[in-house]
Amino acid sequence: MSSWSWWDQLEQKLEQQLEAFLRSHPEQSEKLRAELLNDAAQYRRQLLELATEIKQWRERTKRAQAAGATELAQRAQAHVEQLMDQGRSHWERLEAIGRELQEATTQPQSSAPKPQPDNLDAAWARFETEQALNELRRRQRGH
Repeated sequence: MSSWSWWDQLEQKLEQQLEAFLRSHPEQSEKLRAELLNDAAQYRRQLLELATEIKQWRERTKRAQAAGATELAQRAQAHVEQLMDQGRSHWERLEAIGRELQEATTQPQSSAPKPQPDNLDAAWARFETEQALNELRRRQRGH
């Protein structure tokens, strides 16, 4: 038996135990969901901040290049790339949280309250995040 199949079996068993626990303790399921939503909001805010910071550093890079400060422009560009890596990492985590939330809402929950309809603030935050990420992706492809 390879170590990966052993690991996969362990992961599957732990997932089953967590699902059983959450089914028998719906209040914990709601706490987990609230925590995931809070984490998602935090990552969205961080992504928006990163998008603004990337824009600022891109402008600084252009200014340094235009002024002939090649070394400074290179350092600024390296910083932009580091920020974009952070953005990709945050985006991956946000996607993982989304999958976790999707799984949580598709699992039968006997006595758990039904999720409330999406509010405008949350929808707008998702929209802004998606716009910022699309901009990051567009700029990344431009390099």
